Amino acid sequence: MRNAHKDDIDIRVRLDVEGFGVSEEDARDMESRIDSDEDTDMLMIIVNDEVVGKIRIKREKGQAWIYGFSILPEFQGRGIGRKVLRKVVKGQSELGHSVHLEVETKNEHALKLYYSVGFKIVHAQDYYTYDLTNVR
Repeated sequence: MRNAHKDDIDIRVRLDVEGFGVSEEDARDMESRIDSDEDTDMLMIIVNDEVVGKIRIKREKGQAWIYGFSILPEFQGRGIGRKVLRKVVKGQSELGHSVHLEVETKNEHALKLYYSVGFKIVHAQDYYTYDLTNVR
């Protein structure tokens, strides 16, 4: 892993679009705002000199929160995510932070990975959308 550079923006956007199903415009807007947060590390995940994923770690009040963790689909299932998570958890724990994350409750693939590393559910919440095309 390495810290993200400004020229990583295109792959970061791609990872958001492919990993989270957001639009390219929303991903670009979100990624450009993240870089200004001084308590946050954006790390790029590298395999054989190729960026294959990203993970963001935000520290606040003794807690480290993992956000935006995404591995390109063609690299999933190879143990990369598990290795990255273990390294991040170990590193943040050694700094004295408890480690937390948020995940879409319907994302079975991600949940399986997080459980395998030792994460447990402490709170679950459903989200809803409202279709504005039906408003009259």
